[in-house]
Amino acid sequence: MKIKSFSYVDITWELNNLEFGTVNLVVGKNSTGKTRTLQTIDLLAKMITQKRELNRGGLWKIVFENYKKEEIKYQFSTGYQKQGVLSENLFLDNNLMISRNSNNKNKVEIKNLVNNNTFDFVYPPDNKLIIHTNRDIKKYPYLEDITNWAEQSYGFKFGNISPYSRLNQQEYDLLTAVEDIPTLFKSLKKEDKLQIIADFNAIGYTISDISLQDRGQYSTINIKETGIRRILPHFKLSQGMFRALAVIIYIQYLMSRKNPATIIIDDLCEGLDYERATKLGKLIFYKCLENDIQLIATSNDSFLMEVVDLKYWNILTRTGNQISSLNARSNPDIFKDFKFTGLSNFDFFSSDYIDLKSSKND
Repeated sequence: MKIKSFSYVDITWELNNLEFGTVNLVVGKNSTGKTRTLQTIDLLAKMITQKRELNRGGLWKIVFENYKKEEIKYQFSTGYQKQGVLSENLFLDNNLMISRNSNNKNKVEIKNLVNNNTFDFVYPPDNKLIIHTNRDIKKYPYLEDITNWAEQSYGFKFGNISPYSRLNQQEYDLLTAVEDIPTLFKSLKKEDKLQIIADFNAIGYTISDISLQDRGQYSTINIKETGIRRILPHFKLSQGMFRALAVIIYIQYLMSRKNPATIIIDDLCEGLDYERATKLGKLIFYKCLENDIQLIATSNDSFLMEVVDLKYWNILTRTGNQISSLNARSNPDIFKDFKFTGLSNFDFFSSDYIDLKSSKND
């Protein structure tokens, strides 16, 4: 299950139809809404799993694609103060499945796929979505698709990863999914641990072994660098080295244990040098593509931009409180013509090329 497009509106800001593929790099100048966009997607997953209450005064429009390649269009709105859910509608391949409106929001029609595709009437509480009150994998499998997506979505901020913190102590907070890294490493099978060593070597850190040491109430990951006798515990690694190790362990853990649908990473590769940023970025994008995991990452790292194909980019722009996106699907000519300029990927982002092309098209 993947997100194909995402829109959100409230009284303070508006995100217009951000489109996604399997892997996605969201870029934009400072204060264009990159982090806020990822937080909003993470909030959606947490609201569906009821780790967060429904936000007030918002309109959500999401298009998913499930593993059957069916398109699920899900839209709902919430009111301010204690008005709860005002509307909720769902279409499966353009066929209406859920109808809930403000005229009678406590009486909802929902299509039963077992009982000859007839509509059931259900009566959810004001402050709950249908997805919270009706889980039946045979009658309403389209709701289960969305719930599974939310349960298998993980969001975190790359720059917050630290050897001294356990980021998942408050799982209702946004973009804090990375858990205690030594505990995750301990849970992995031998072949997963060997893959982590291989991946860590592939991004430029030459190590021969990674081991775990129990220290009473906590554990440490010990790193043995090739050609160096001293073993380093994870809390003595450089910040960049630990961040890279943590992300590699976490993604290997998700792939082997959690069957992830979507991984959201804010500020991917922040603080890494050129070699590690480019190699780690390539590695993460490759792993997600090969394993059909949706990756939605933000970055303004010029090193990372150079190695991520422009076809995976979403460039955010902001006018007032409205945020829009430019990508190869919505503006194919702009992206296609750029290939003939001889400029770098970062030039595509930092130069006036996009403004000039957009003005000509207008």
